[in-house]
Amino acid sequence: MRPTGKMTAILRGLMANELVASDLLTKHRQLIRMIWTRNGTGEQYYRVLAPDMPYNRFEAKVTDLLCRGANEGWVEFVLPPSPSSDESAYKLEFKDEDRFIAELEQLAQKRA
Repeated sequence: MRPTGKMTAILRGLMANELVASDLLTKHRQLIRMIWTRNGTGEQYYRVLAPDMPYNRFEAKVTDLLCRGANEGWVEFVLPPSPSSDESAYKLEFKDEDRFIAELEQLAQKRA
């Protein structure tokens, strides 16, 4: 076996980094979750709907639902142009609130 050269090692490292899932996806989902659960909203939805699943699973499912809603255009997330300490600059707006309520009720009725 021949020794690995410096350039080969660098190239392998770069290629390995390309295969790793981006941290951006995780951070994006975390931001979405933080926006919709702010001020106890997530816990209020959970108490009202009383789904047959643990809270953390409910939170993940609603986050998925809201991401899908944003992709489909019935939910919109408003973000400031740069990071802000003003939490009110981060907003969730429903373009079709009836759709959200129907989807949320359906989500809560499904078994975990």
